[in-house]
Order: sequence, then C-alpha cells, then structure tokens
Amino acid sequence: MEDEVEDCIRKKIQWPQLPASVKRLLGDSPKEYEKYIVEFSISNQLRFRGSLVRTVRKDEKKYYEVLIHNSIQRLMLFPYHLADMIVKGLRITPFIYYTEVVALLIEQEKSYDTMPNFTAADCLRLLGIGRNEYLELVAKSRSLGRRSRAKAIRSLLPRVPCNVPIQPWWRIELGFVLEEDVKPLYESEKALIDLLIDRGSQTAGTVDYNVVKNLYRRGLIYLDVPITTADKVAVPPLKGFVMNRVAGDYFETLLYKVFVSIDEHTTVAELAAVLQVDSELVQQAVSLYCRLGFARSLAPPPVAPPHPSWTHAVTSHTHQPYRQITPLTFDPSAEEDALQMEPVLIKQNQPSSSKQTISDLGESSGGAAGTKRVALLFDSTLAAYLMMGNLSPDLKIHAVTLFEVGKLCDESLDSLLIELDKVAQDPEIEGEARRYLAAALCLRSALRALRPRLRPLDLLRCEALHALGAAARARLLTTKYRLAISVAPLCRGARAGSAAGSLPHLGPAPAEAASPWMRLYLYHVAGYGPPTLLLCKGTQLRGVPRILLGFSRLLVIWWGAEVALETATGTSSALPAAAALSAANAALQRGPVMIQAIGVRSAASLKHVMFPPDADTDPESLALWSRHGGLRRLSRRLRLQRAPGYVTLADIGVPDLGCARPPAQVTLCE
Repeated sequence: MEDEVEDCIRKKIQWPQLPASVKRLLGDSPKEYEKYIVEFSISNQLRFRGSLVRTVRKDEKKYYEVLIHNSIQRLMLFPYHLADMIVKGLRITPFIYYTEVVALLIEQEKSYDTMPNFTAADCLRLLGIGRNEYLELVAKSRSLGRRSRAKAIRSLLPRVPCNVPIQPWWRIELGFVLEEDVKPLYESEKALIDLLIDRGSQTAGTVDYNVVKNLYRRGLIYLDVPITTADKVAVPPLKGFVMNRVAGDYFETLLYKVFVSIDEHTTVAELAAVLQVDSELVQQAVSLYCRLGFARSLAPPPVAPPHPSWTHAVTSHTHQPYRQITPLTFDPSAEEDALQMEPVLIKQNQPSSSKQTISDLGESSGGAAGTKRVALLFDSTLAAYLMMGNLSPDLKIHAVTLFEVGKLCDESLDSLLIELDKVAQDPEIEGEARRYLAAALCLRSALRALRPRLRPLDLLRCEALHALGAAARARLLTTKYRLAISVAPLCRGARAGSAAGSLPHLGPAPAEAASPWMRLYLYHVAGYGPPTLLLCKGTQLRGVPRILLGFSRLLVIWWGAEVALETATGTSSALPAAAALSAANAALQRGPVMIQAIGVRSAASLKHVMFPPDADTDPESLALWSRHGGLRRLSRRLRLQRAPGYVTLADIGVPDLGCARPPAQVTLCE
C-alpha cells in the first residue's frame, strides 16, 4: 500500500487525479492522503517549493522547522540540498545541527553506535567527536545535576566547528547574518560579506582563504559543493569512515547504491540512468562524498583568478588510522563453518587442461565494448576477516572500503596488493590472526593470478549488488562488465550466481549444492548412495530407524549447516549411533534433518575422484570413471566434462549394488 501511495506523491498527483485503486487504499479519505504527503515529504527531506506538500501546508517556515526536528530525532544527515532554506531561513548551520544530534544522544544516554555511519562521519568532520570523545562526554554528563542538564550538556560540546578541508572549486554562500554579527569582524571579512550580498555566491578559491575559514567557523557563510550531471568522480579507499550502523533512510540507501555503482569512467547522468534515479538525487549523493572526502572530482570547475592564500590552505582530510574494527552488521558465528580458510598459492604458469582459458573467455565476452571490466565477486565475510585480523592499518582502509563501499576498482588494486604483500611477509602474525592472514593470502593469490590476464578487474561485494535491486543490478553489470568470477568460499547470503545476473560466471558451486536436497538428487541420478533417511521438523526418534540398523557410525546433517564430510585423517566425520540419535533429536526441534549410514564398525574411508575425467592422471581414478555405473551417469547427466571438481566415494563397509535403472520421478514417503 505505502509503495503505491508514495509513488503517487513522487509524481505530484493530487487527490482528484489519483487512481481509484489508490483512493480505495486510503479509504476514500483526502485527509489520509494529506497525512501521507506530509510524512513522506518530511522523512525524504523534500523541498517545500515544487513538491506536493505545498498544496496541504501553507507555512513554509513551520514545515522546515518540523523537517529539521524530525531529522535530528532520526539522526539523519544534515540536508545540505536545503541549506539555502535551513541556514538562511532558520539560522541552523550543519555545525548547530550536529551539536543537537550529539546532545540528544548524550541526554538519552545512548551508545555511540546508535549514530548511523554517514551521520557519524559528518559529526567527526565538523565537531571532532568520534567514539572516544563521545564516551568522555557521556562520562562528564553523568556528573551533571538534573536541573538545566540539557543546557549543561551543550556547554560541554565544541563552540565552533573544526578547521574542515575546503576545496578551491567549492562555492561560498551567505548565511543568516545580523547587524550584531558584522560589528566584531575585520574589514576584509566585512568586504567579503558585502561581496556576497551584492554579487551572490563566489568560488572559494578566488577570495582569501583565511577570511573564508574565519567566516565559516563563525557560521556566517556556508559551503556548497557543486556537482553537475557531466561530472566524474573517483572513490579512493575510504579514510575517516565510521562503521556504526545502517539507518535505512531514503538518502542513506541511495548513498550505498551509488557507492557500489560509481567509478571514474561514469558520469553522474549515466549513473542516474543505470540506477533509474532522479539525477538531482545522485548529484546530492556525489556532492556529499566530495564534502566528506570520500570522493574527489576528476575535472573540477576552474578557479580564476586563484587567490594566493590558497597555497597553504587545508584542502585534504587527515584521519586517525583505523583501530580494531568488527563491523556491527557482521555476525561471525553465522559464518564460522563457511570460512575455514588455509593459505593457498596459485602458480602463475600452471598449464590448463581446458580448451578455453580464462583470459580467452574474458576477452571473447567483451565483444565490441573492449573497455568492459571483469567483476571478482566476494562476500562480507572476506572483508570482515581483513578488518578483524588487525593485520595492518593500511590494509584495514581497503577492508573498510570493501565492506562499506562494496567495491574496489582496478585503479586501487595496486595499493591493495602492496599491503597484502607486506602482510604476507610479516613473521609476527600468530595465533588467531593466522586465520585472518589466510583470507588475506587467498585474496592476494587470486588477484596476482587473475589480474594480469583479465585487467581491468573490479572487486564487488555480492551483498552490495543485491541491495541495488534486480533491475538496477542487471543494468549495472551489463553496462560495465563482461565476466564475473566468484572467490571461494562464499557464505549462503552471498548468492553469487544471482549477483552475477546474466554475465558469464565462473566460480564455486552455490550453497544449495551442499544442501541435503542436492545429496539426495546426486544419489538418485547416480543410482548409488549410502542408506539415507530424511526426517521432517518435529519428528522424534525413539530408536535407530530400521534402514540404519547394523551401522555403528552415522552422519547427521541439518538444514542450514555447512557439512564437513572429511576429517583431518581422511575419514568421514561421523558420530557413534547413540550420539547421532541424540544430535538428530535436538536438531529436529529446529528444522529437517538427514541421517546417513557411514560405517558398519568404523568411520568410512574416503576417496576423491577429480573431474573432468580426461584431466585425471591417476590410473585407478580413470578406471573408476570407466567401470563405475554411478560415476558414468553423473558424468553424463551433469556434464562433468565441462566443470572442475571432485566426487567423494565412501567405503561404508557393505557392498552397494546400486540401481541399474533409477526411476525418472522421485517419490517422498511420509
């Protein structure tokens, strides 16, 4: 219901012109529609003039007051696109706005992590209040008395904004200036205010930098970051980003979508077309990136004539190195089984048995669009491992970029590889950090092997691609990429096949391939397999099922679990029958369970047979492919000649005669 109503509000459809279906959703009540208009306009920070809210609210100033109050309560970003109304009309600068945001959090004694990521980054830029500073303020506020506590809290906060970086091509605009504000100013500062009054906004780099800085810190001017639809920007590895939480408001959602879609070869207009978003909103997002220092314009407007004072101006951000970081949106316990990595090395000159190499596929898929890129898909777990490992501060910058931006372009991979090389040579990494080092070494090996053949190569996070939505993701991938390659292993939520869309996709099998359903399907196709029983959720076992009698070792598999079939000794990881029965009953309370016979007296011994069959050099394995009926059926039905991998054969202690003619249909018995 809300989506249909909001779509009508965006299109500025008034009540008489509303479709009959939408009117019915609103109970044929114009007042209900007016309520939706006001709530949607305030939550999406719409400008009063030119939007539908103007037809239902007449007091423009009151509307902006409510908008600012709502934005502060929801800890949203300052609406820079409304600065001409908020700063000039209400005398609320971004510094005052974020002072109220921090004061609100301290009054309510909320955690610093309550503040959304981009809001926290802007607070840090303007107020200089990060996590440690916030904790100190909270500790001081607890010693304050109850009377006039709100005023006392504000007395603890900074009085003037930090010395923020200013680019010469930014525009300076006049704020809300009273006569009393002008009296203490120097003549040069008064002259600039007069210039802004007489001639309007000015390019910052054409006037004295020190005057601009002083007036800005007094709150008498504000800065505008002009971005046009023809502009291109680059997003280097993130510095100064605060990893707290995602609020999910309209603008933050757009910021993340633009993050994973943008690159230095795409204009703002082209990006808006890919995302199917109003170009003005994309301009606002890119402008904020440049303001926070997360992006830089590749062709900023010329500054003429440049003022000499800008030679020593502060134009770049200086950030403290990232400390130990655990992303709040990452649950390591959920991925524990999926990422038991060990360091691997990929040989650069390893011969390939395939008739078509990866580089051939990448080039042939590009067609006429020779500049299309290759997407190397990874999941949030890899980025989180690089952050949590505390391997090096500079590597953590790239890890934060991989996690938050969801993308690292080929242009930034050289610096990433340099940091990975440093980590690989560090002899002091021990203990639990070795597990995180394994993830770094695997990524390094993959990039060293693939990038020389498939350049340009971009790293893309699967979850960030899914957040774009199916249509926008398809447009982005078909416009920018020719091939997708997935790293391994991937967590279930990555869904790399879906993330790759219609692109040619190389990578590990999806998570569903390790599910119990896939096992049952393989046994059915091959006509071979150990005695297996699939039980519904809620079933209670009072004894060993008849089909499993005589087996002392059983394998218990429950839905959602990553099964490790093989132990370090090369035998199956089965349980004794009594323990398996207890484990199955406990798991059946949460979901379906599959139980397999895996040994008569001891755990089954395992043998791995690699495919494609013609690539195997082991005579015993070649003989198995030729004489084993189950392997022949699998090879034919699943076309294993066109895929790499292996089949695991288990000797459970009793002969398996198989099924000469497996039935075409699968029958499930209750």
